[in-house]
Amino acid sequence: MLSKPERNYYLNIILLVLGTICVLTGIALAIKPPSLMPFLMSIHIKSLHEWTSYALTILVMFHLAFHLNWIKAMTKNKINKKNA
Repeated sequence: MLSKPERNYYLNIILLVLGTICVLTGIALAIKPPSLMPFLMSIHIKSLHEWTSYALTILVMFHLAFHLNWIKAMTKNKINKKNA
């Protein structure tokens, strides 16, 4: 079983990798560089872009769920400082 810091570390690494793939494939789809198009079409870049975005969405939800107590504490702290 992973500790909380290990779980967060691996989740963040996966989010970084998937996010990078999603951004790069999105840029490639937008720019459509002629020299890379045969390669990009051979790996079905649109599908790769879509599936990485689906995975990112799900993992970001996990990330937020794992950090919900921290988010609540920070929100309460900010509200208390604002009212003080």
